[in-house]
Amino acid sequence: MKRLLLYVPIILLLMYLGYSQIEKKGIETISTNELEEKLKNQDADNMVFVDVREPYEYEAGYIEGMINMPLSTLDTEYKKLPKDAEIILLCRSGKRSLQAAQLLENKGYSNLVSVDGGIQQWEGKLVR
Repeated sequence: MKRLLLYVPIILLLMYLGYSQIEKKGIETISTNELEEKLKNQDADNMVFVDVREPYEYEAGYIEGMINMPLSTLDTEYKKLPKDAEIILLCRSGKRSLQAAQLLENKGYSNLVSVDGGIQQWEGKLVR
């Protein structure tokens, strides 16, 4: 019985790590440092930066150059995004941007990038 209790935390950790990898489903992720580099060196025709947080979150502070397209409206607003561009998605922590990437992938988009850690990890300047 004691041996079984020893294995339970290990099994739970492995299940969590497996779920985390399944959740990403092959969507490319980048760090906020990589986001900063992309913003500096962006090719306006081939990159679109989308903040999928709700308007009240966006207005509290956003990264210059990012457009606000909340995840809650993305299912109807996605057509405004070009299919041939690289779409870089940001949210508060990285969860909603992965959900947004999955939604867009289901709509036929393929060049999708999620910012891991979201705006919580951003160390640069915010527009307020």
